[in-house]
Amino acid sequence: MQFCLACVLTFIASTQAIEKRPAFSDFPAKEVFSGTPVSPKLVTHGQRIFRTRIRDGANGPVEFAGHYTLPGWGCGAGCSELVIVDSLTGKVYDVPFSLQDLPFSWLDEHGGDEAHKRMDYRPDSRLMKIDGCLNEVDCGFYDYVMQDGKGLKLVRKELLSPKFQPKQ
Repeated sequence: MQFCLACVLTFIASTQAIEKRPAFSDFPAKEVFSGTPVSPKLVTHGQRIFRTRIRDGANGPVEFAGHYTLPGWGCGAGCSELVIVDSLTGKVYDVPFSLQDLPFSWLDEHGGDEAHKRMDYRPDSRLMKIDGCLNEVDCGFYDYVMQDGKGLKLVRKELLSPKFQPKQ
């Protein structure tokens, strides 16, 4: 009886594959804005601290989800922070994490950092793919979708194995 149970559990585990990452075409933007962007509305203390970076980044062409720019700045070696600015309304969405590179040990085993972009996004898609460690923990692969008026929504997460996670 135990042997049969072990066989069934092994079969179930082997048939459960990791969910495939979504494609950019799975989350199309309605259209890509090409006009003059509205100035960002800086409402939080953190946004005002980085006002120059945010304003400069918001003046560029649309980078993401049809009408958003992604002004960013460094926060240390291998670390970056960003906001999302709506070119139509000027609304600034804080991103609830800082982003660090994937661990060197994982990159060495998987083709180096040339094989993995820290962030990938498109002007004509609402999907943002992140390969990294959020807030210096939870290293893995994250897929977010931009929701107008709300910000980013996590739609998929795949953490690296524990051997590649930062020691707490």
